[in-house]
Amino acid sequence: MARKNIFEILSKRYNIKEEIDKIIWLFKFKNITFTNPLNFMRQENLSIEEVVNKFLFVNWKQRNGCLNCEEIKDKLGFVKLTYKSLEERIILLEYISNLIYLIQIKINPQNNVNFQFGIEYKLLCQNIDLLLEHINYEKCIFPREEKIILVPENPAAMAVAEISLQETAMAILKYHHALLKGQLEEKRKILYSIAHEYEALLSKGIEGFSDYFDKANNMLNNFDIRHNNKTGKKKKEFIINMKPEELEKWYDELYQLLLFCVLIRDNKHRKDEISKFLKQVNPEQK
Repeated sequence: MARKNIFEILSKRYNIKEEIDKIIWLFKFKNITFTNPLNFMRQENLSIEEVVNKFLFVNWKQRNGCLNCEEIKDKLGFVKLTYKSLEERIILLEYISNLIYLIQIKINPQNNVNFQFGIEYKLLCQNIDLLLEHINYEKCIFPREEKIILVPENPAAMAVAEISLQETAMAILKYHHALLKGQLEEKRKILYSIAHEYEALLSKGIEGFSDYFDKANNMLNNFDIRHNNKTGKKKKEFIINMKPEELEKWYDELYQLLLFCVLIRDNKHRKDEISKFLKQVNPEQK
């Protein structure tokens, strides 16, 4: 049997709990040096949170009325977090990633000589990316909103988001966010927004794939998404009596089906364009 090299050994001994502890330690480290532009002899060593609180927080679009980072952590329940569950780990990583992103877009280390970033800051950025890779999550960046959300890697969702309107794209990427687990109303709204943008596509469908579109429309019409299926003329006893966790399971299935329908449309258009091009290359070929 071939000997494992040292890098293979290191990768197999990657411990998520230990990595979380390291990230927390690096995050708290005062690894950013600020030099007062009015007095170059005066320097401060600050943590990431201190930099954000002191220089950036007041103008951050995502502060939602909070006055500082401590208030955000309080509302997110940081005191009770143990980081044993995936959801708690994502909350931590998403919080830190947003503060780092805010620093990156507001303070350019290349041009702003007043800030010097220590090695711990760089290690923190790298270790977060590595941990996300290990748990199969990725960053979705929304520059206009000045925010990052962390979502499970989903190539289909990314592909559909890229060809959707901004608001729908955000909804698509947000659907499998850890904090949305069990949030039926939020998921229902996202499914409705996807269906609303692609209503013309869903109503017409694509030749050869009509069954997929029919099933998607059937679920949208009968699972309390397009219509109120719990009261009134269009109520469905089956939906009324369905357990929330079961309904969520079918919502998740519908989400994947809607992504598939949109990708069918996109690839049908791509196939047609390629066919036109190939006819120009080989006019005699059918």
